[in-house]
This record gives sequence, C-alpha cells and structure tokens, in this order.
Amino acid sequence: MAEARRRSDIAIYIVIADTLEASRLEIVLVKDGYDVVPFRSAKQLWDNFKWRHPRYIITDRRFRDEFTALDLCRNVREQYMLPYVYIHVLGRVGNMEVIEEVLSAGANDYSVKPLSPSQLRARVRVGLRWLAYIDSITAPAAKAKS
Repeated sequence: MAEARRRSDIAIYIVIADTLEASRLEIVLVKDGYDVVPFRSAKQLWDNFKWRHPRYIITDRRFRDEFTALDLCRNVREQYMLPYVYIHVLGRVGNMEVIEEVLSAGANDYSVKPLSPSQLRARVRVGLRWLAYIDSITAPAAKAKS
C-alpha cells in the first residue's frame, strides 16, 4: 500500500466497456490510493490525452466504436515517446495470436478478463516499477538537454 501512495502522482486511466467491470477495477485501485480517471471509450480517452497526459492506461481490447485499444496503443507510441505511457490491455481471448497483435501494437501487458483484485494489484505494481525505471534512465538525459 505504501508503494501505491508514493505513486499516486501517476493517474491511471481506465477505459472498460462494461460499466460494472470498470467500477470493480476502479474501486480496487482507488482503495489502494491510486488516482483513477475513467473513460467510456478508447476514442474518448484519446481525445482527452492532449489535455492530461496519462502515464498508465488500462483498456479493453475491443469497443463498439471503430477506435480500439490497438488504435490507442499505436497512436500513443507514434506521438508520445516521453514521458513513457504504460498500457495494459484486457481481453476475453487469450490465444497467442491476439496477445501478439496487442503487444505488437505497443501494449506493455495483456491480461485475460476477469482480473482478480490481487492480479490487478500485482500487474499495476509491475507497471509502476517499469515507469520508475524508465523515469530513472530518462531523467538524466532530460536534465542534460536543459
């Protein structure tokens, strides 16, 4: 829990199509001290991206509209190198072709739904460690440029 409070400066954007599932994930993360920002679609998240740049995204793989998690991953990777954004995609299918497609689009992690609270917590901690590492190696370069 101490780690969650130290990292509460990092907003976790959640975009899950099923509102009940989104609420369940949000409750777990808020209870653990994270700043959670929910969205209804990947397109809505992307449209808001320029106003508040997230560091961590948890998203469904598919949505009813045409803008999917794959589009979101590609856009983030093409347009925002730093600060790095960790993207965790959730889906109902766990075959290797789907996982390869998601990771190739730029996601950092893929999980088959539903996630248990302990699995969600563990994966978020891994993502936050990854962001801390990226920040530690990119901060000296950023300071040298300024």
